[in-house]
Amino acid sequence: MPIDGCFIHYLTNELNNEILNFKINKIYQPAPLEIVLNLRGKNETGLILNKQLLISSKLDAPRIHLLNKKISNPEVPNNFCMLLRKYIERGIINKIAQHENDRLIELHISAYNELDDENTFILIFEIMGRNSNIILLNNDFFIIDALRKLPPSNENSRTIIPHAKYLYPESNKKINPFIDEIPPVLDSIQGVSKPLLHTLNELDSSKIKDFLNQEINPVIYKTEKKLDFYAYPLSSDYEVISKHKTLSNMLEEYYTESLKTVNFNAVEIEKTISKELKKAITKLNNLTLDLENANKNLKYSNIGILLQSNLYKVKKGDESVIVYDYFNDNQLIEIKLNPLLDPSSNLKAIFNKAKKAQKALIEVKKQIDKVEKEIEYFNTILFQLSIANNTDLEEIKSELILNGYLKSNQKLKKKQQKLNILSYTIDDVTIYIGKNNTQNDYLTHKLASSNDYWFHTQNISGSHVIVKVPENNPNYQMTELIIRTAANLAAYYSAAKNSSSVPVDYTKVRYLKKVPGMKGSFVTLSNQKTIYIDPDINLINELLK
Repeated sequence: MPIDGCFIHYLTNELNNEILNFKINKIYQPAPLEIVLNLRGKNETGLILNKQLLISSKLDAPRIHLLNKKISNPEVPNNFCMLLRKYIERGIINKIAQHENDRLIELHISAYNELDDENTFILIFEIMGRNSNIILLNNDFFIIDALRKLPPSNENSRTIIPHAKYLYPESNKKINPFIDEIPPVLDSIQGVSKPLLHTLNELDSSKIKDFLNQEINPVIYKTEKKLDFYAYPLSSDYEVISKHKTLSNMLEEYYTESLKTVNFNAVEIEKTISKELKKAITKLNNLTLDLENANKNLKYSNIGILLQSNLYKVKKGDESVIVYDYFNDNQLIEIKLNPLLDPSSNLKAIFNKAKKAQKALIEVKKQIDKVEKEIEYFNTILFQLSIANNTDLEEIKSELILNGYLKSNQKLKKKQQKLNILSYTIDDVTIYIGKNNTQNDYLTHKLASSNDYWFHTQNISGSHVIVKVPENNPNYQMTELIIRTAANLAAYYSAAKNSSSVPVDYTKVRYLKKVPGMKGSFVTLSNQKTIYIDPDINLINELLK
């Protein structure tokens, strides 16, 4: 279930008991949307403890909890990680608070600057599903920086950029059940999710306060559709899968299990494709050597002509003959011969070498082209794995089985399931993003009409992005907003998502042609234009709202 305000209330109490007054020894950023605080402090008996606090704003799994399994430090820290290290590393967590009963946790941190002056910083974690964010404030509540920036616009009620004043999300003036009296209408209680509200509605109104203030008993339970969790059992109808002493332990197990299938499949597929890629690169190196040898052996064509012109000088038993090379300014060269062959047989052997070299040259070039396309295909698959969810992985896996790279114990279903295509609508224009070859093929060659627009990073692995033209109007002109948004999506869902000034080509679908005989979703294009774009995660976050 979504982490609601009441759950955050219990979690804030737990974190206060576990890490209050702990020192931040090190800050990691193991993934673009996650940070890990390495903490050191003492328990009630004075024993020194080391702990790790994960703060994740991943779109599909935003959460904050302590870790049992240690996360290592990546070699290259991201910019946001470097900024946090500058301001709050070596600082002390002296307050952990929840804003009202909302899905928002504040870590108040005392740290010293280079001049040994003490400053207070506030690290805010907004657990708002796809809009989750990590924001660093100074003591006056001005934003120092944020993981996701939200620029000022007519559509945005808040501005999340450096130097702006931080404003809390609107709370709709609901009742905090841990402070205020429980209202007759439970819908007006702040921070209550639908499953919890359903449970509260079944209780006598006089018992709701006690129910919400009960001691936590973290459980992972099974509903009819999926596994879920909460700080205590919500319904006797649910099957409890596991109980936990702390919310952190429960969250770690739940998200480990829920992401295990995705991670396991991705790791196994990545291992297979990486192995195939390594074999292809080795094959390419060997073919390159064969190409060099074939080019060298082409000289036998000229040597044969020279020997033919001087065959009268050769007799059986000669090991070589010296002639003038009129292909190279008449310089003297020595032609090696087989003493066991007569002159005509030596001439024939040399011309045969030349013919073999010519044939090898043609065949090796074909093989090199084939292997280079295969390497490009493998690199594309590896990129697609990096952005895949469960559904995407199944589509990638099916494709690899069909292409013979993976084995399957079951026959693939002939009837293809409905694809889960990512799409956004802006100004009544729908933009589609393909996250793997199956989706890319469908979007570009089936869904898209001739007047629709196709976007893709130039010579970089990435998604096919389709701008669906309203009513297939041949005179439709994309606005600058549509062009920049589609280009941003193409750049963001590409191997260059962390780069700047990424070249993105775009053209009408009518100017695309699928590359025949090539695995994957590769196309050739014409009449394209190119825009250079800085991938902006904030724009993506805005679209996800």
